Amino acid sequence: MKKILILLMCLIQFSTLAQTDDTTEQNAVEDEDSQSIPTLPPIRVEGERIERKPRHILNGAFIRSATGSAGDPLRVLNHLPSIGVLNDFVSVLSVRGGGPEDNLYYFDRLPLGYPYHLQGIVSIFNPEVIESIEVYPGGYGAEFGADAQAVIDIHSRTKTDTGFGGTVNLNFVYHQAFLEGNVGERGYWYAFWRGSNMGPLFELLPRLLEVESDLVTEVPSFWSYQGKGVYQLNNTHTLVVNTIAADDAGKLNFTADEVSESDLRGPLSSDNPFDSQGIHLYSEKQDTLKSIVSLTRSFSRKVLKYGDGYFYRSARSIYALRGDLEYWIKHPDTLLASGFAVSSLPTSLISVGARPFEEGDPDYDVRLKQDGEKIFTNKSENLHRLEGYLQATQDLPSPRYADFYATIGMRANYFNLIDNFSLQPRGLLGVTLGPDDANTNQLSFFPIDLRLMSGSYVQNPQFYQVVLGKENPEIAPSLARHYVVALEKVLESKPKETEANAQTNKKRFPTRTTIEIAGYYKDLRDMITYNKSERRYRNQRIGHVKGIEVSLDHEIGKAFRGWLSYAYTISKRQDSPKDDERFYMYNTPHVATIGMNYQAESWECSANWQYKSGVLYSPLVDREPYTNPFNKNETWLPIYGEMAREAAYHRLDLRFHKSFKSVFNLDNWKWGFTLELWNVYNHTNILQVRYNENYTKEVRIAQLPLIPFIAVTAEF
Repeated sequence: MKKILILLMCLIQFSTLAQTDDTTEQNAVEDEDSQSIPTLPPIRVEGERIERKPRHILNGAFIRSATGSAGDPLRVLNHLPSIGVLNDFVSVLSVRGGGPEDNLYYFDRLPLGYPYHLQGIVSIFNPEVIESIEVYPGGYGAEFGADAQAVIDIHSRTKTDTGFGGTVNLNFVYHQAFLEGNVGERGYWYAFWRGSNMGPLFELLPRLLEVESDLVTEVPSFWSYQGKGVYQLNNTHTLVVNTIAADDAGKLNFTADEVSESDLRGPLSSDNPFDSQGIHLYSEKQDTLKSIVSLTRSFSRKVLKYGDGYFYRSARSIYALRGDLEYWIKHPDTLLASGFAVSSLPTSLISVGARPFEEGDPDYDVRLKQDGEKIFTNKSENLHRLEGYLQATQDLPSPRYADFYATIGMRANYFNLIDNFSLQPRGLLGVTLGPDDANTNQLSFFPIDLRLMSGSYVQNPQFYQVVLGKENPEIAPSLARHYVVALEKVLESKPKETEANAQTNKKRFPTRTTIEIAGYYKDLRDMITYNKSERRYRNQRIGHVKGIEVSLDHEIGKAFRGWLSYAYTISKRQDSPKDDERFYMYNTPHVATIGMNYQAESWECSANWQYKSGVLYSPLVDREPYTNPFNKNETWLPIYGEMAREAAYHRLDLRFHKSFKSVFNLDNWKWGFTLELWNVYNHTNILQVRYNENYTKEVRIAQLPLIPFIAVTAEF
């Protein structure tokens, strides 16, 4: 019966969409003789309060000019409160005290195998084409599905100002090329390629850092590409076809300085390709509906070979049909949203005594053994997942100077791997307090927006968690409950030009200041971890996250932008009922960021300073002798003390960019030179604490010193 309910929701979605499309198509045909087809992009429906969602939005211009990111769009997210990257080398995101596995990434509705090359050297996206990034840090509605507690939704643009153009970029990490163009007034396309230039960098690193010269035996390499085609069929419908792909490969040599166990030493090679394609039909009628139907296919593979014959290979394809519909029952007071996703997931896994790394395992023990022998696993299965949601947003009856609105939604999910059906209720209650003074030039405390949000978020087990070691089909999904309270205030000033200003040639710029304060609590239950004694994955971990974040963003016209943010987060886990509660590895209690950006006609400069708590590590207290019962080898086992933190991390980054209109007698080309200085005052920030082979001393590894980053860009 539960499965039938989901299918009925899908049918309702198709029926509503089909009926609406027929009507709008007929209206479009009648209008074609009397009006021209509008240029891209299609009309976007916006309400005054009803579209308020718990999200951060970064526009493309800000992303491309951010400091300390080398133009990388995902490293820019580090500027947002309660969102941080792991370290200078690894850019995986921790959102509000969560881990990388809690984040779901979409690029123009395509699911991504991974968002970064080499775990964070650079993202796989081209910043030139990104229109916006929407970050849903928690407490979001039913429009996004299972298997995530935070969503990063990336959108690329749908048109360009020139008929044909592109850019070429070269720096010491990668080279890239980007082409784009319009197809008449109805179409748009772009293509992008990026390849690695890692050789010179890895020759330089041992001179700058304490990196063993024999660690890298094959320089890591990567490539990625993406493309998109857009064509507006008529006033209502737009067809989009897109693709994205990436691959990472590399080979290291682990010695006693990296791993303590002898059978884990030796070469470590990896190869991680993925690709994703989709076709999407966007339909929109102003003040009535907006719908998107997508058919996507994606493939990802992860291969690891290391140590004494340990091997891990997982591969998965996803064929998905997804639809989303927003229908205004009464604009702008009542909005109904519904959607579905039907997915087929052929999945395979081969393991020779190996499992993926797991947070909370200080020894990085990824071995699977029984009686001293490696456990061999070879499994394949065709998985299926069904999802559907229904959500309503309504302006509520309100007294004077208080406008109430609410969103109530429910998401249903069925996953055949564990034969599990779940319901995930989510809701929001908001109020805009005070009179609306937006049309005046006076700064006022009102209006101010207050929102209360809560929701349940289910994360299904991964295929390897069911079949590795002893199979455990009885494993259940993990559950997170989010409770969020958020306050937002926007101060705007739009000065009028006066005769006195005109006579003195003084121009006053509009200003906009946004203040946001949010507090949140996350209750985490039934998280899945590996039980070493039982040699199987179990629902045995619990945890909680609590925090508060404050941010201020100030803009003066289009020339200046400054921002300030602070976040305090406590994230803890209890690995099993017999274990003590501990800090989560990705938890950073204090994070403060101050930044600014100034743009003139042909140059710009920006700065960003960040402070955050130091990394967690296990202090070395003592050691004890150990004799392997199978091979009789004698070694040492470490004895760790209570978790501690290194000194605080802080770093200042500067960026300067200069544009040139004509160089080398190429009048149709635009040139750019960018210089970034990372860690300007060369502060020593600790990456991690390692231990020597016999566990007699701690060895601290530093992050990046003062690094110059230089890039040359050519645009035509």
